[in-house]
Amino acid sequence: MWIRKSSLIVATSLAITCSVSSVKSQEATEDIEITSLILINRDIFEASRMMTIFDLDDDGFIDSQERKKLSWHKDYKKFDINKDAKLTHLEVALQRATARAEFGITQFDINNAQAMIRRRDDNRNGQIDPAEIAKGWPTRPEDYDKNDNGIITLFEVARDLAFKRGLRRELGIEAVDNMSSVNTIKRFDTDKDFQLNADEWVAAQLPREAKQHDDDGDGKLSQTELAILFSKHRRETGLSKSDAVKAKQLIAMADHNRDGKIDEKEMTMGIFGLGDTQAKTFEQYDADSDGFVTLAEIQSTIASEREQKGFDDTDLAEAKRLMVRFDRDRSTFMEPHEYPDGSGQLSKRKLATADLNNDVRLSVEELAKHLAKE
Repeated sequence: MWIRKSSLIVATSLAITCSVSSVKSQEATEDIEITSLILINRDIFEASRMMTIFDLDDDGFIDSQERKKLSWHKDYKKFDINKDAKLTHLEVALQRATARAEFGITQFDINNAQAMIRRRDDNRNGQIDPAEIAKGWPTRPEDYDKNDNGIITLFEVARDLAFKRGLRRELGIEAVDNMSSVNTIKRFDTDKDFQLNADEWVAAQLPREAKQHDDDGDGKLSQTELAILFSKHRRETGLSKSDAVKAKQLIAMADHNRDGKIDEKEMTMGIFGLGDTQAKTFEQYDADSDGFVTLAEIQSTIASEREQKGFDDTDLAEAKRLMVRFDRDRSTFMEPHEYPDGSGQLSKRKLATADLNNDVRLSVEELAKHLAKE
């Protein structure tokens, strides 16, 4: 009932229009304008739970007496949109969204936090209790338990994940770089200290000189140092985020013996085509003609293809967005009568020059290439 009611009110009463930018530290941001919030599933879920707990007379509102038990009851006016001194399910959801947005927490962080807690929550109460913490995770409980109550909640885990995600972004680390570091440590960290020592990083055959990325000079690569290494390699190679993912997927699908490379026998398994196509693909990837295709060779080939395309993921995403906006007849092309009126890179004169095959219309790829050049 609560979810249906909130959906109706959101659709008719509020303009929830844009997301909140991520936070750069674990300190809360300044007050967030509630009309700038986007509600996620977790906000609705937590609002439903709070209504169950605090709406004791089940009238659909948390009234003046019931709200006294809320930890944020002194701030309730910020969320009482219609100023009736009562809180609806939607108004409670907005409070939860505000608390989440202050730390840049997204649904992605919530999902990951749920997975982390689920693996360790023996009594299935949705949090990590002292007895569960005593089993060894996390090694530094104080990093999560910010209110020092001895319990680690979903919100506390999600907040830490959001902080680390923001930090990685400032360091230029994308999700694919982070996952590469995580998987590399899982595979080559023989002494299980969650780092790579000199012997381990040699065995891992890293794409860049490891010592240059040992920022603290301890003779080991931490997960963050390793992620920075992979990030720099990806960007210097010319790979977009999707290119890096594609390269890893190709290796994962074809490397059946898990030795980190694809031989001619594995190449015949089908994902690279059949017959002449397969042979041509293998020759294309096997740059040094040693009979094996490595991840580095796949990355190099994909990077060359990316250079030929002339646009990256960001350009393509923007081209797709513009196509949705201006392709009124849904032909999957932007035609001259659909070109927007305006100046700059989207002027009709400029867009006309983007028609590379002279078919008097723009494909998504042509538009992406045009945006990249401009």
